[in-house]
Amino acid sequence: MPAIHTPPPCPTARRRLLAALYLHAALPALAALAPHDKPLRRAAAGARDVTLEIRVRGVGRRTLRLSAEGDIADLGEARVAGGALRLWFPGAGQFLRNIERRPAIALPLASWGSLGQLGRLQAAGRRHEALLREPTLSPELHVYGGLAVALAGAATWLRKHPSGRTEQARLGNGVVTFACPALPTLLWFDSAAPASGIGAPPRAPVAELWFRDLEPLQAELTRTLDSLSALGGREMRVRGHLLVAERLGLLLAAVGKLLNPTAANRHR
Repeated sequence: MPAIHTPPPCPTARRRLLAALYLHAALPALAALAPHDKPLRRAAAGARDVTLEIRVRGVGRRTLRLSAEGDIADLGEARVAGGALRLWFPGAGQFLRNIERRPAIALPLASWGSLGQLGRLQAAGRRHEALLREPTLSPELHVYGGLAVALAGAATWLRKHPSGRTEQARLGNGVVTFACPALPTLLWFDSAAPASGIGAPPRAPVAELWFRDLEPLQAELTRTLDSLSALGGREMRVRGHLLVAERLGLLLAAVGKLLNPTAANRHR
């Protein structure tokens, strides 16, 4: 099976790809995690509802809506007609500096009066990061959030990487689902769109992956799972096209290495 191509060698292209992964994969995971984590909802709560549109030049746009109660909705790349706090970053590098909590340029283009509400997104982001990095906080949400980010990251990689079209052709046009009794919901990936999501898939899957518990699922995400042993020991079941699932697994590993290179190196 051909290997997944490495990130673009050009530093600018690599920064744009990484910024796209944070913008279109990590940020939307807030909406997936919020219904299942009270501390995250408390962090996102405030005096009123607020809509935040984040734009990064050369990368794209993402819109989130935070309710007064702390619910978070991912509005995708939609533009809101009015009332949204619009933050514009002049480039991928500045956006990544903001992600790393270093001094960065972010210009509010609209709804300046909502600028004080930005702290809610930042607080929710810190809780989100903690859940993904610290398994002991909530093992279920650690794996669930990590898988949600990885699947959204795979879809983003296919759209943004120079080799995305080639890799998408290898994956075909099918849906792959991931299920585990310990997770709050089913998660799916659609290579035709490409897109990912939670809950019922948009159409019948070509491959269904089921994991008995969190351990084999976490091992699958880090590419440390012995698939033959897991299948023989009934820790994992695969229905449908095994090669499609295996190809997607390679792409998830490539995305994980980009977003968390330290962890990827540990699992080599």
